Amino acid sequence: MKIFIDGEPFNPSSPAVSKSKQQLLEEIDEEILGKGLTYTTITVDGIEMDSSAFTRLRKGREAHFQTRQIKSLVIESLQEAMNYLPRLIDGTQKIASEFERKEQEKINEHLANFSEGLDWLINVMQKSQLLLKVEDSKLSGKEETIVNLNKYLKNISECFEKGRIMEIAFHMRQIIPEIKKISDYAGQLLEIANLMK
Repeated sequence: MKIFIDGEPFNPSSPAVSKSKQQLLEEIDEEILGKGLTYTTITVDGIEMDSSAFTRLRKGREAHFQTRQIKSLVIESLQEAMNYLPRLIDGTQKIASEFERKEQEKINEHLANFSEGLDWLINVMQKSQLLLKVEDSKLSGKEETIVNLNKYLKNISECFEKGRIMEIAFHMRQIIPEIKKISDYAGQLLEIANLMK
């Protein structure tokens, strides 16, 4: 398989590496990370795929990796997350109010949307932290916030399973200050990203 990174040919260090897609991916990662880049898309013979699909490939003629600067990718992602935070907080407050009014017809949909939004937000934070190589200890309050979020999410899940709708509203309101703290976490990561060369 021929490998191209941003249109330029890439030659693995050995034939063994070119046969093992996992080793090949690790070598490509090492090559581009050294330049402050990360790949954003992998296309094999015209088909776009993620890294796990690439490692399972048996055949293929050409693989193209498109990269972006880690700094610009992280800054863009974090800014998008910070813009989304007020919408998530507002949505959480509305859901709590609906539960308090016992408007139960859309409970499943509301909780699914809330969960999806929060998962996306945390995923952006964690990927950004990983790309910036920032340890949890460097982010004040992050560990405590994640512990509290998990505790409240568990409470919400248990109340939902037992049909205790009013208690869901209570826990939704408790979770809002923790979601707000994520903006501090994002702000710290943005500051670190902006200081990168």
